[in-house]
Amino acid sequence: MKCPTCGWWNSVPVDKIFMEQSTSESKVKAYVVFYKPLEVVNCKKCGRVTAEPKELIRILKGEA
Repeated sequence: MKCPTCGWWNSVPVDKIFMEQSTSESKVKAYVVFYKPLEVVNCKKCGRVTAEPKELIRILKGEA
């Protein structure tokens, strides 16, 4: 995960969670992938907290 302050890439141990998303079609089921951090992770460069277990992370296209 990239630190929003300094831009340093940090590794974060996570659990993968699938949440069902409502759709207009009743027969179609869509799932959104979220990641739940397992521990508080601080940036190794600046020391800022980058991930906490109480928040879910969603990876969006173009955020790399």
